[in-house]
Amino acid sequence: MHQCDHKRRSARRQICRLVALLSCAFGGLHANADDLFYETHVEPILTQHCTECHSADKRKGELNLTSAESLMRGGESGPVFEAGEPDKSHLYEMVHKGEMPKKGDPLSHEQVETIRKWIAEGAKFKVQPKTAEDELNQHDVLPVVLLRCTVCHGPRRQDGKLQLHTAEAILAGGKSGPALVPGEPDASRMIQRIESHACPPQKDLLRVFVQRPPSGEVEKLRDWISAGAPVVDIAADVATTQPDPLVSDEDRQHWSFQPPKKPADGNSVDDFVHGKLKEQGLTFSPQADRDTLIRRAYIDLIGLPPKLDEWRHWRSRDDSDWYQKMIDQLLDSPRYGERWGRYWLDLAGYADSEGGVSSDPLREVAWKYRDYVIDAFNEDKPYDRFLVEQLAGDELLDVDKAEVVTDEMVENLVATGFLRMGIDQTGSRTMNYVPERIGVIADVINVVGGGVMGLTMDCVRCHTHKYDPIPHRDYYRMKAVFQGAFDEHDWLSFKTRTLEVGTPEQVKKVAAINPPLDKKIKSLNSALSKATAELQKTTLREHNPELPAEDQEAVLVALRTAENQRSLEQKILVEKLQRAELVVDTEQPPAVLAVRREIAVIEADIVELRRQLEPPLAIRATWDRGAPSPTYILRRGDYDKSTRLVGPGVPSALTDGQTPLKIEPPFPYGTPKTGRRLAFARWLTSPEHPLTARVMVNRIWHDHFGTGLVKTLENFGIQGERPSHPELLDWLAIEFVERGWSVKEMHRLIMNSQTYRQSSEVSDEALEADPRGRLLSRMPLRRMNAEALRDSLHFVSGQLDLAIGGPPDSVSVDRDGLVSIVPTENGTWRRSVYLQYRRTEIPTMMDTFDYPEMGPNCLIRSVSTVSPQSLMLMNNDHIRQLAADFAQRVEKLVAGSPELDATVDAVYQLALSRSPSANERTLGIEALRNLEAAWKGDREGPLESYCHTILNSAAFLYVD
Repeated sequence: MHQCDHKRRSARRQICRLVALLSCAFGGLHANADDLFYETHVEPILTQHCTECHSADKRKGELNLTSAESLMRGGESGPVFEAGEPDKSHLYEMVHKGEMPKKGDPLSHEQVETIRKWIAEGAKFKVQPKTAEDELNQHDVLPVVLLRCTVCHGPRRQDGKLQLHTAEAILAGGKSGPALVPGEPDASRMIQRIESHACPPQKDLLRVFVQRPPSGEVEKLRDWISAGAPVVDIAADVATTQPDPLVSDEDRQHWSFQPPKKPADGNSVDDFVHGKLKEQGLTFSPQADRDTLIRRAYIDLIGLPPKLDEWRHWRSRDDSDWYQKMIDQLLDSPRYGERWGRYWLDLAGYADSEGGVSSDPLREVAWKYRDYVIDAFNEDKPYDRFLVEQLAGDELLDVDKAEVVTDEMVENLVATGFLRMGIDQTGSRTMNYVPERIGVIADVINVVGGGVMGLTMDCVRCHTHKYDPIPHRDYYRMKAVFQGAFDEHDWLSFKTRTLEVGTPEQVKKVAAINPPLDKKIKSLNSALSKATAELQKTTLREHNPELPAEDQEAVLVALRTAENQRSLEQKILVEKLQRAELVVDTEQPPAVLAVRREIAVIEADIVELRRQLEPPLAIRATWDRGAPSPTYILRRGDYDKSTRLVGPGVPSALTDGQTPLKIEPPFPYGTPKTGRRLAFARWLTSPEHPLTARVMVNRIWHDHFGTGLVKTLENFGIQGERPSHPELLDWLAIEFVERGWSVKEMHRLIMNSQTYRQSSEVSDEALEADPRGRLLSRMPLRRMNAEALRDSLHFVSGQLDLAIGGPPDSVSVDRDGLVSIVPTENGTWRRSVYLQYRRTEIPTMMDTFDYPEMGPNCLIRSVSTVSPQSLMLMNNDHIRQLAADFAQRVEKLVAGSPELDATVDAVYQLALSRSPSANERTLGIEALRNLEAAWKGDREGPLESYCHTILNSAAFLYVD
């Protein structure tokens, strides 16, 4: 019965098409004199007003309006009209609202009404144009098969020895014979199994994250088979040596789409900045004093104030080049990579957890990528090489075929973690369908687009960019670049996205050290699970003694049940437990506190054992798998609306439009890889690329001054802000490339300039002519970011552990929601870059001082001034303890001297890297005396309070 229904429907469709063709072909014989036809009434309007932008040579929005056939093909958003429904027709909507045509005179009321009436009357043609629907080929059905079938019948798994990921494989069939019979859909086993719901199997739908094909997709498969299952040789849409019809040379004239040009005049940062100032009758502010320059350079380059002996050294030097030597020494410090690597980790969206789901699972070895970035900045790895490794490290050396795995091979693979930092929910039991996978891919493109290329790409996923000349097509060409590693139809979830790779030395160490430690950790984890369950039962019992004993076990079952699956009774039990857990410790029964202490001991033991482990061989990597599925443009970004086949490519606006992306497999006699990402990375790092160097030097400038030469770091497009100093930006970009893509050389150029060494004080004249400081008439006043502030607090108090690298320091969450960092085994704290950043457990202090949400990354941090920041610095127990530790340092430094002026001097020198002014010294002495009087002669309390006050001061919080 089901097959007969399909036969009748198919027959009806064929009859309807025939009737439509006949009625249109002979419509003139029966037409009323008032009938509107495309050829006589609509085509002249479109030719006159629309074909300048929508022709065969220039197809804005993928739309060609020069013929009936091209009109019927529609554009990137699909059909431009719906016969009989003008209000649902994009063509009428655009001309009715006056949004089209964009050039020339608008359509008259009569012309708009003609188009409306033509559509309303059925959109008649004198000669019915041929439509794409009449010419089905394998690329109309492959998207359906890839979406619904290849998880069981694809390149990794072939149930019944059947592969369906290519047209050739479909026609070849499997163990049970041919998958289809050309011309006979009802006799085709493929159709039989789909329509009987045998495929995809009901029991596997959730397990393999597949949904049944809707009737429209089944109909398309039937039509293709009915037509004889034609396979047509269709080349993927890629750039060729012919001009691009979607992006014109006029589109490429925007300043940032042109390669940087060396300015005719100017050969230093100051030349360009001073020239702009002179135009406004301004000049540089006076140079900042030596103490200010020392602290500014230290905070800027290493994120820490100078040690006391370093400050004394640099302020006492009398050689003329002391400042340049200090900059060089700071750039050579291992602390430099920790500071400036953090900025890149923002761009990459670094996090130690996946996000996307409530469990927010940890990424056990994400820290390897963090350490790679820090090392790269310390080594001053050339930026072009840095990018290539992160985008295509797996395609640089053939690790799979190597006789010996080298450090370089491991490093290249670790670098590709750059592409794995976004939010990823595809390892969960319910969020691993194709739409979620495409979302992960979209994040990758957004990170590369906004962070590296300075282009906003998100909107292009659904339609051509509204402002920039980036066609919808170019987004999917970029998607095809990453298809070899991010294939939504051959997916690696975060649970399967690691490689076990190491040098022989690493393999040997791991094998010798880790197994016995892992065994102990496993045993402790088991004990922790039992103790946690016991704590939950004990807490429920002690606070609810009236509950029967069976409810104590029932609560454990309830907690293991998904929240949206719990019964009413289970929800009540969980709520009782949660209320009991929130009771403060001082009011908890002794039995509860006893189990909590037991858990704390077990957790401490686990932390200590983990610290003894050798770094595992696992690498959270990106790697090309050699045989990606085809990439299709998705209409409006919808995963189930595939249209034209495209190949890998780059935004045409950044090329001449006639140069194909040159792609070659990197290991022709080794491991199969496409070489797509490597080709893209090499294009991106070409010295002639218009954006790569500009975007990076602008980021460096932003991180020195708080504002980029282009304020919109992620948007160098038409809607982005124009550069405040365009010649300076181009000069820096050219210098960057010519100096070997050295980031440290950019620091030297910028920080040795008079522009950077200015005072932050502002004159009345500068405030009037340069109110926002865009002309750089002064050094901007900047607050330390979250990492520099926290690290400086620990540094000044003598509690900062400078151990580098390795697994992140874990955090603890108390019952009030305060997220605190667990100290090291010696009771100190490491730098903030080494903390565990779980997306749902950001350390409270970092969060309070604007640590960014990574969704998927952060290109510009917000800087807020809100009351919780002051309240935390004043009231937080840990900050108060750091103030007490700071006071002890001061006491040791002054060696018990009764002179309070020495104490005040020591506080200022340690905390602010300067001596107090005469007035500050007087106020400090007075404050200490008054506090000692209130404390009845006690020195310890008053000094702690005074140190705490200085740590709360604007002078400490701000760089200058």
